[in-house]
Amino acid sequence: MSNVITIAGRELKAYLLSPLAWIILALFAFFTGFIFLQIILTTQVADMAPLFNWIAVLALILTPALTMRLFSEEYKLGTMELLLTAPTRDWQIVVGKFLAAWLGFAVLLIPTFWLVLVLERYGSPDYGILGSSYLGALLIGAAFVGVGMFASALTQNQFIAYMIGMIFLLFLWVADAPANALGQNNPIGDFFRYLSLPYQFQEFFSGILDTEHLLYFITIALIAIVLTTLVISSRRWR
Repeated sequence: MSNVITIAGRELKAYLLSPLAWIILALFAFFTGFIFLQIILTTQVADMAPLFNWIAVLALILTPALTMRLFSEEYKLGTMELLLTAPTRDWQIVVGKFLAAWLGFAVLLIPTFWLVLVLERYGSPDYGILGSSYLGALLIGAAFVGVGMFASALTQNQFIAYMIGMIFLLFLWVADAPANALGQNNPIGDFFRYLSLPYQFQEFFSGILDTEHLLYFITIALIAIVLTTLVISSRRWR
């Protein structure tokens, strides 16, 4: 476990020194604040529930940028060989990088906390729904980070890693399109509907915690970790 913590700490330090990470944080903070203001001006109600849907959209766009360097940069700089020859297991490398990127994603949510203070001042926040919404956002982040990390492990080009990650996530985002075309009570349609990200996260933002939705995001993250580990292991034996 110490190897995982060491790798995670190394990656977190790299994030703190990366201008891109600070740009992503600034963009996320600006757009969440701007969207929240527009929601208040439009509805005349201080409510964060609609904002979390936009947070999911922002995460879809920004998370692949947060993860694209995880392995791609190691390949490009030639430091991946040093990691592979170090006394660490492949899964420890992957989990360490995943935890660092997931914590980096969690940091993006910190600027939204001041919006809760706005709710306290001008509304009556339901902390049960807020807690469920933030949990849903963190689970979305775990799945997105996992997919983005897997994409980064496939190429040494960071831009290509970003595009691959976006393609994977967009597929999951619009997976309910075939389901809507096939109609209700269709096994194939039900399968695609289950894959749909919006279908899985909407209930979190309504204050509903469902084991099915929890397992969905955890499963996506775990599958991504396993696939990334297999990719890294294949490089060890080349």
